[in-house]
Amino acid sequence: MPGAAEHTVLIVDDDPVVTTALHAQVNRVPGFRVVGIAHTGQVALAAAQRFAPRLVLLDLHLPDLPGLEVAHRLRRPDQPPTDVIVISSRKESAAVRAAMQRGALYYLVKPTRAAILEQTLQRYAATVEQLGSDGRFVEQQEIDRIFRSLHLDSAPRAKSIAAATERAVLDALAAVEDDLSAHELAEAVGISRATARRYLEHLAERGQVEARLRYGPTGRPQHRYWVR
Repeated sequence: MPGAAEHTVLIVDDDPVVTTALHAQVNRVPGFRVVGIAHTGQVALAAAQRFAPRLVLLDLHLPDLPGLEVAHRLRRPDQPPTDVIVISSRKESAAVRAAMQRGALYYLVKPTRAAILEQTLQRYAATVEQLGSDGRFVEQQEIDRIFRSLHLDSAPRAKSIAAATERAVLDALAAVEDDLSAHELAEAVGISRATARRYLEHLAERGQVEARLRYGPTGRPQHRYWVR
């Protein structure tokens, strides 16, 4: 069986202390390998052309070019296709919005803890794997799930919430065209009704599922859930 695709990374930051730390952190994440480090925008563009990294970790403050300008130039047709995650000390909403407009997939605020960076890279790798490169068509529910996996999995989980069960609950909801009750979901996933209700309420609080009341044949209201 072929191994998983390697995610090559270019780190762009003017601070050597930061690049050294990021280099070590990235290389500790399975499936990721740093192929270049750049301390200026021009060097970053040249390195991207030379190494064709799959992912660029980009600071917004560079000595020669604004980081947003670098992000913009990375999207030019003469540059190899790459994804960008911004890592910056800037917290203004305007900076975050501008990064999104330049195509950044995510925005991390310095100082970034190693665990947060690792989690972000793992979510990125999972998203790339889900999308693939075979030109297949995807339905809206799958697209929604892909975007959630990239942007929402960083929300803290309750200690009693297991990631594998949470994923199974979301997959079961996404697999049906209509909504499900806690009882129906419990049967689909193979968990107790109480556990199903606990996961559904947790996911509803995080905004990942919607809930509504529906009155059954007996006139009793029943909570129904579906993936947003």
